[in-house]
Amino acid sequence: MPIGHLSIRINTRRRDHHLWLNNGGVYWVHYTLHFDHRKRRIRRSLRTRDLERAIALRDELFDHIREHGEFVAPRPSGIERLERPMGEQRHWLSLLWQA
Repeated sequence: MPIGHLSIRINTRRRDHHLWLNNGGVYWVHYTLHFDHRKRRIRRSLRTRDLERAIALRDELFDHIREHGEFVAPRPSGIERLERPMGEQRHWLSLLWQA
């Protein structure tokens, strides 16, 4: 699997840059990874409703990716995507604190 590197713009006037709020009130982060002359837009739930906690998690995630990169898994075909059990998917937060 290739390792992706961040390609983000930092907006110092907006502390909540790259953060979005879904209809359930949970924050998620949106960023772009570059790898092998390609790019992939990534959206990840931060699993929090607290803006300050979301900012801290985003900063921690971006620091981790800057230091170690992020593996970019191949995209499954439409059928494989539907057949994958939800239990096999691990949240990135659990991977972040294992390192």
